[in-house]
Amino acid sequence: MFTVYLSVPLITPPVSVALVIDRQLNISINISKLCTGEYPNNITVIILNTDNEVQDSVSISTRVNDQHHQLMITGVITVPNNLNTFIVNVSLSNNGGEFLPTPSFGYSKVGPVTNIDSSIVNCSTIDITWAAPTVDDRVPILYYILRIYDAITGSLVDTVSVYDTSYQFEDDNLFIHRYTYVITGVNELGEGISNNNTFSYQRVPRSAVEHTTLDTFNYTHDTATVQYSIMAIIECTGEAPEKVTVTVECNGTGVVFSNTELIEQERQPNNITGLISVPQYQQCNISVVFSNEAGSSEPFIRTFNTTPLLPLDISSSLSTVSVTPTIGAGSDSPTMMTGAIIGIAVGCFIFVVVILVLIVVLVAVFKYIYRDKLRTQCQRQRHDSEMDHLQENADDSEQKGNGKRQKKVKGDKYNLVEQQP
Repeated sequence: MFTVYLSVPLITPPVSVALVIDRQLNISINISKLCTGEYPNNITVIILNTDNEVQDSVSISTRVNDQHHQLMITGVITVPNNLNTFIVNVSLSNNGGEFLPTPSFGYSKVGPVTNIDSSIVNCSTIDITWAAPTVDDRVPILYYILRIYDAITGSLVDTVSVYDTSYQFEDDNLFIHRYTYVITGVNELGEGISNNNTFSYQRVPRSAVEHTTLDTFNYTHDTATVQYSIMAIIECTGEAPEKVTVTVECNGTGVVFSNTELIEQERQPNNITGLISVPQYQQCNISVVFSNEAGSSEPFIRTFNTTPLLPLDISSSLSTVSVTPTIGAGSDSPTMMTGAIIGIAVGCFIFVVVILVLIVVLVAVFKYIYRDKLRTQCQRQRHDSEMDHLQENADDSEQKGNGKRQKKVKGDKYNLVEQQP
């Protein structure tokens, strides 16, 4: 048994074209309302570009499927990879002739998103939102590709797939304060048309309030060398300073130092350090101001005194206070370098003088000890000599006394002999 296709139907059956995975087109023809002899036996699918140039033409089989109690003719065709926007024409025929034309089906890549907006939710969490483009329901958007760029250097920071029209990320690199967001919708045909926008989150730097130290040392006859150290700590996106200005002003002499330097935004925390030569016996203020394109911070002011605490004081330290935020490595100005050289030279001179004084004192002490020892020995020898002399005198006196007694005894004996009859 076989079917003979002899006549063309008065009404062309409904044709649908659906884009499915891997750029494949699913062609379906509903023939449930056609007579058996009116079925098409030749189906041609033509793919055109936007200039109506044929990019592909394929004939598909006319196998009849009974799906859900509906007679359907189905087939599959693959779209060329180089096409993101194209037109599909489906023509039907049988032995009786050509069917009436079917409507064309247009497919295109996803259009650009709109209304890209961004803000900082808190200290360093950035929120991005956008509006989806109008799309054909037959080719829905699968997801969006969000590319995040450093707008200052142009380098790519991150690429993420987003399945909604908003995204948040934690800004781990606090030195970046300007971002460009490129958003692209993706459907079965691939990436669509991109749209982008750039946002700056730069804010006025915070005032220096902690992590700053001042030390005064190397007092000379008229100057004192002051060293400052400012710790660089950034806490929130956009607050990174680009410059730091350090000014020292004294009551008696006015401004004795003022220096502005660029801050290299490479790492944190970091220190800005410097040396300043300040006149002695002055009440002075050091002022630290951070600035960027958004403005300048409130000045941080610290008072210090350059009067030596004691006449022989070589160095003294001021109390430590903190400063926030600062970044990058500072460079010493010529004034600071001159102060450092003078301070080192004065320190070396004082050290040599102290060593010489110590040597002189030690020599004097040794001489005193040696003379005292000699004096003690002489006194001991003189005492021994006197004692010996006294002993000799005592012995002589004793011998003379004994001789007189012996003579007296002999005389007494002689008198006794003469008196005997």
